[in-house]
Amino acid sequence: MEIWLIVSGKRSGPYPDYDIRGRIEHGEMEADEKVWHEGLPEWTPVGELELFRDLFGKDEPKPAPPELPKEYLERASAAASAVKPKTHLARRFWARWADLSAYSALWWLGMYLSGRDIGLALANLWLLLSMYLPWFVLEAWLIHRFGTTPGKWLMGLRVVNEDNTKLSLKLAIWRSLRVMVTGIGFGWPLLSALCQVLSWFTARRIGKPIWDFLGNHRVDAEPLSPFRILALVFVYAVAGYLFVAVVGPYSQDGISEDSPNYKEVKELQDKWYFPKKN
Repeated sequence: MEIWLIVSGKRSGPYPDYDIRGRIEHGEMEADEKVWHEGLPEWTPVGELELFRDLFGKDEPKPAPPELPKEYLERASAAASAVKPKTHLARRFWARWADLSAYSALWWLGMYLSGRDIGLALANLWLLLSMYLPWFVLEAWLIHRFGTTPGKWLMGLRVVNEDNTKLSLKLAIWRSLRVMVTGIGFGWPLLSALCQVLSWFTARRIGKPIWDFLGNHRVDAEPLSPFRILALVFVYAVAGYLFVAVVGPYSQDGISEDSPNYKEVKELQDKWYFPKKN
């Protein structure tokens, strides 16, 4: 059947009936648009024609495909879990040791100002083992309260739970204890280096260090600014100077005794050190 339309006030056509049906199904024609075909006495709304009446007045939902087969869902889930989030290991490393360097420098400066024997302190392994305990208590409170520490803030890092909430004080304390034991090995140089290497491999394998994996935490990062990078360098420089100024005279005594030629070098370096307290 051939059908005529009214387009822009003018007669248009004729068109086959399947063309008109297609226009209706695609929403290109309304029920009140008038058409004509052979046998009609006058122009008639297309919605009144028996041929097209069933296409109007129905708002049936389009059929949706069935659920994917189970094997495809399992495959997609495995693929999604295989995508590991960014670990930000380099930034976390520098942030961690900025905190520890600043704290260590202030700790030794406090020992010096309080009149403690620095030489004996350096030889006391139990004292060195426990020196970082106050810091990790403070770190737990800072992460619980602010989600970050000075070093992490300078590196644009923030510690949160996986649901984006702040850590409770209990969770923050457990996290700090795990870091102290498995992350830096109580600050002992050789043990600390071993822990750092193991933590790097663990984070590369499971997507996060063991202390965040066990606690179900994550570390978010924001873009770094030049100011923060310069501030981090300044923190390291000041912390390094304070540490050397306090500890330097005592750590070099043994070298001077074993190597007489080193005494001249030591005399030049002594001006950078704090004077010994007898």
